[in-house]
Amino acid sequence: MTTKDSFDAFISIVQDKINEFAESADQPNIKIIQNELKEKFEGLAKSQGYVSNEEYEALKNLAKRLEERVSKLEYLLGKS
Repeated sequence: MTTKDSFDAFISIVQDKINEFAESADQPNIKIIQNELKEKFEGLAKSQGYVSNEEYEALKNLAKRLEERVSKLEYLLGKS
């Protein structure tokens, strides 16, 4: 899916949710709609290769640990 297609899909989702809200404005569904939009947007962002800040930090820590292990192995190989 291209970026334009993804953006169009996201806009369509937002429009649908706004229309649903307008039809049932007497119900306090703002939080529900907000959560649904957040989930849809996060799914769209992940499909485009983006990750959450928590996932980024976890991957960054993992990469750091792996780099340390590789450096240690290179050192040990250099000694032998």
